[in-house]
Amino acid sequence: MGRKAFAVALGATAFAFALNVAPTQAQPTRVFVAAQGSDANPCTFAQPCRTFQHAHDTVAAGGEIDVLDPAGYGALNINKAISIQGHGFAGIAVTGGGNAISIDAGATDKINLRGLLIDGVGTGGNGITFSNGGSLNVQGSVVRNMGNIGILIETIGSYGVFVSDTMVADNLNGIVAFNDGSGTITVTLDQVALINHPNGVGVDVESLGSGATTRLVLTRSEVSGNFNGVSANRNLGAAAVSAFIRDTVISNNINGVVAQQGSVIWVGQSTVTGNGTGLLNAGTGGGPAVIHSYGDNNVDGNGTDGSPTDTIPAK
Repeated sequence: MGRKAFAVALGATAFAFALNVAPTQAQPTRVFVAAQGSDANPCTFAQPCRTFQHAHDTVAAGGEIDVLDPAGYGALNINKAISIQGHGFAGIAVTGGGNAISIDAGATDKINLRGLLIDGVGTGGNGITFSNGGSLNVQGSVVRNMGNIGILIETIGSYGVFVSDTMVADNLNGIVAFNDGSGTITVTLDQVALINHPNGVGVDVESLGSGATTRLVLTRSEVSGNFNGVSANRNLGAAAVSAFIRDTVISNNINGVVAQQGSVIWVGQSTVTGNGTGLLNAGTGGGPAVIHSYGDNNVDGNGTDGSPTDTIPAK
C-alpha cells in the first residue's frame, strides 16, 4: 500500500473510531422521583427514579429534585448544593435510630428543602442533621416522631439556618443548635410550630466552642407542650448566645423561656402563659443570664410567671 492510500485508510479508521465514542454526558440540573419510578431510570420526567438518594447522586450540584406524586422516598445523605421540591407530599420514614436527612456539604453549598413529610415512627434518630454547608432553608415541612432531635444543627463553621411554615412535633427534642467551633450560627424560625417534646426542648441554642456565637430569631410561632419551650445556654465564658423572640405564643411547657449561663434573650409582643414557670433566669456557672422585655408581652396564667431582668421601652 502506498503512502497516500495508507494515509486515507488511517484517516477513515480514526473517523470511524470517533463516531463510536460517546460524548461525556453532563449531569442534569433537574431530576424527578415518583412512586412508580425506578432507580434504573435516568430520572427524567418521563422516566423518573424512585429514591431521593439516587436522584441526589444523579443531579448536578446546585440542581433540583422534583417529586411527582405522594410516596416514601427513603433516607438521604446530602453532600452538595441542592434543592428538593416535595410539594407537601414527599415522605421520608426512618426507624431503628436512622437519620432521615444528613447534610455534610461544602462551605458555600446552599441546601433548600421544601414540602417534606419526615416521620421517625417513634424510633428514628434525627429528622434533619446539618453538619456542614453554606446554608439550610426548610419550608412547608413536617418533622415528627423522631426518637432523638427533629432538626439538629451541629457545626464548627459560620452558617445560616432558616425554617419557615413548618411543624416540628412529638420528637424527643425539637430544634437544637450546637455551635462547636468559633464561628457564628444564626437560626431563624418564622411561623414554626414546636409542639410536644416532653423530654426535651422546643428550640434550644447553645455555644460550646470558645469564641462561638449562636443566635436565634423566633417570630410568629407557637411553642407548646415541651419541657423547656425556648432555651439559650452559653457553655463557655468566651462564647456568646442570644435569642430574639417576637409575636410568639409560648404555652403549656414546663418552663416557657429559659436563659442559662450568660445567655441573653429579648422578648417582645409575645404571650407566655400556662407554663409551670413563664420566664426562668437559670444563669449559673457561666455567668448571669439576662431576659430583656420590651414591656409589650402578656406573661400571666403560669404556675410562676417569673420576671424579666429589665424592661426596655418598645420603640
